[in-house]
Amino acid sequence: MQLNQSQSPETSSAVDAAAAQAARQVAEPTRIFFDGDSTDVRDNYVDLIRDHAERFNSGPGGTLIVSGHANPVEDPEEAVALSMDRTQAVASLLEKFGVQSHRIVRVSHGANAPIADVEDERANWANRCVEIRQGSLTPRQPVWSQRSRKNGARR
Repeated sequence: MQLNQSQSPETSSAVDAAAAQAARQVAEPTRIFFDGDSTDVRDNYVDLIRDHAERFNSGPGGTLIVSGHANPVEDPEEAVALSMDRTQAVASLLEKFGVQSHRIVRVSHGANAPIADVEDERANWANRCVEIRQGSLTPRQPVWSQRSRKNGARR
């Protein structure tokens, strides 16, 4: 990095450090953890979700990817449904705090994409979460409309 006349080496390294910290915050997802079989967002996460929404709304735009996860259970469809309900709960709060619905991409992984591979059932809490991360600069078309167009059906 070249310095202009007004920057000192100390200022330059401080700016680089701040930029690196900001990049890490954007790249690393925010995780909201849930109690077993629960879709209720705990009170201690509401402020975190509000802060995330405010940062997103004051930024350049794009999308927020909200991805739900669940523990492995006997019925995989049950885990997908539970993780989607958790995703919807977080997305609803983001909307309440001003994020436009079409800028939220909702994904339900169920137990198919674990956050942590755990053998010990006591550590399953790590997979009962929803991740929020910044997406691309342009919102994507909803998945349901892409499917209906591929099949030729229009509603």
